Amino acid sequence: MTSGVAFLFPGQGSYVPGVFAGLGADADRVAALVAEIDAATEEFRLRPVRPLLFSPDAPGAAELLESDHERLDVAILATSIALAELLESRHGMSPDHVAGHSLGEFAALAVAGVFTPGDAARAVCERHATLRKAPPPTGGMLAVNADTARAEELIASAEAETSAVSAQNSPSQTVISGAEADLVRIRQIAREAGIRNSRLHVPGPFHVPQLADASALYATTMRTIRMSAPRERFFYSHGLGRFLTARDDVVDLMVNDMTRPVRFHDAVRALNAEGVTTFVECGALDVLTRIVSGSLPRAVTVAPLREAMTAPDLSARLRPARPSAVTGVAAPAERAPAAVADPDVLQGVREVCSEVLEYPLEVITDDADFQADLGVDSLAMTELQAHALQRFGLKDTLQDADTGTYGTVSGLAVYITGLLSERTGTASEQR
Repeated sequence: MTSGVAFLFPGQGSYVPGVFAGLGADADRVAALVAEIDAATEEFRLRPVRPLLFSPDAPGAAELLESDHERLDVAILATSIALAELLESRHGMSPDHVAGHSLGEFAALAVAGVFTPGDAARAVCERHATLRKAPPPTGGMLAVNADTARAEELIASAEAETSAVSAQNSPSQTVISGAEADLVRIRQIAREAGIRNSRLHVPGPFHVPQLADASALYATTMRTIRMSAPRERFFYSHGLGRFLTARDDVVDLMVNDMTRPVRFHDAVRALNAEGVTTFVECGALDVLTRIVSGSLPRAVTVAPLREAMTAPDLSARLRPARPSAVTGVAAPAERAPAAVADPDVLQGVREVCSEVLEYPLEVITDDADFQADLGVDSLAMTELQAHALQRFGLKDTLQDADTGTYGTVSGLAVYITGLLSERTGTASEQR
């Protein structure tokens, strides 16, 4: 194989309210799949996720994280499975392999034929049930712009015995999970060392040994979920370090993944070595494809929902979205005329980023990537955007703002410059 395609399935945080609101011609197709998932989760007394995916007025991720975390996870699962089905059956984008990041492994296993969509949702709900019975310690997760070895040095320096590396996203981004007090110490040491870091918006620490009690319970409840043999050489497991086979015990795989780190970078490198040159993100955002681009600059990356988000008819936009990606050849990009940020706006945005992210101003360079360089996840990006819009008297535009319009500090400044120009004709007058 010389030009393979891999579908990537993101984990927590990859949610956009009403992501399928503009689906148009394919709404019924996706709605039927979501209905199957809602029917399955009704057994767990979970409210339907369809309103979260089809209503533009659906609550945001931050609200759901506080009040309905389980439903948020099922919504992310449903988005991923529905998009994969839509791309393959309706638009001819078929993957040679799939891989998931944390929660995303449930969707990847569904596409690999191990779970039905409904049973994948049941597996997610069973995991939440075990975490309620054996909750993780109070804490969270911290993304640091460092490799795994440096992250482990930070943990050792902080004498953080309850913390551990929980995700290896790329050579320059590692995630640490642990107790709250540990993370505070680790973050302070990282700042003193000039290492960029960012707290992730999650309800607790995941993928650490402290979840052993929950994983033991999960081993029992997962046996009640129906499963089938996976497609051969199709689902790449970061935990196994190889493709899943019919001889593997999927329950053991999912149980062990609760207490071991997500080795996403290793999975990406292994798929690339297998011949994959095109990575398609089956999620609402472009979290994973941006990480891939940083690790494999020559790879073709496609985030269909993110790229189609501004289209009135999302299905129409999906249809021609980089069709040559199926053959692994990058399609020529359609570039709009270059936009320029007002200098005062750019400086203001840098100052807001410095204040909100608690970084020295000199760290906030014009071309700094919010995710890859500054470690900003989707929820933190929403908070940052709100502060920036308020700074320039644009708070009333927050509801209509789209964080996917830009990925860098200068990109956000260009976006705000455009809003100000539409309102007044001169951006700097609002400074």
